[in-house]
Amino acid sequence: MNSILKAMMISSGLIFTTISAHAAEITGTYDTWAKMKSQGWHSSDDFDDNKMHNALKWSGEVINQYPWTKYAFLRKMSGSPLFLADKNKKTLTYLSYKPRSGDYSDISIIYQGEDEGKGCYVSIVDTGKALEFEQSRYSMLSDEPQQSVRTKILMVLPERCIDKQQLSSIKAKQRQEERELQQWVGKQSLKELCQKTGNC
Repeated sequence: MNSILKAMMISSGLIFTTISAHAAEITGTYDTWAKMKSQGWHSSDDFDDNKMHNALKWSGEVINQYPWTKYAFLRKMSGSPLFLADKNKKTLTYLSYKPRSGDYSDISIIYQGEDEGKGCYVSIVDTGKALEFEQSRYSMLSDEPQQSVRTKILMVLPERCIDKQQLSSIKAKQRQEERELQQWVGKQSLKELCQKTGNC
């Protein structure tokens, strides 16, 4: 899955918009569990292949995958449970955290990629947003004041800080790919106009 992860990282225009203490971004997609397994990945929970396939399906989301990070996160779609990918051990670990609201969209990943004196880390948090929304609906129908819902930290892992050199290199490659795409679109558009209007 190393080659899969490398390919994923460049495949998404969402990556590298901001990297610091923000919700970690979706950086690409994975293929299938069978493909990952063929590249040496295994379940640290001893899940069988059928269970892993059903949990991941195919072309799911990969979060927080950068060349310098030790960990990434996989899920089959937004709002699904997460798997922690340890890139050194090539293991996938099912994260059994359950959000207070029961809505997995409340689970968020925060990557602190800049060292502000306490090192860099990645956190899994329960934002409680869906729970707060439900409470706000209830409070509108009752006289009881709405109680604030605090974000709950579920897990913190030490992580490598942003590699500025690698980041610059990838950004430069992205800009080059964007320029090439714009040039291709421009040529194709002129070709279409030529065929339709005869104004060549």
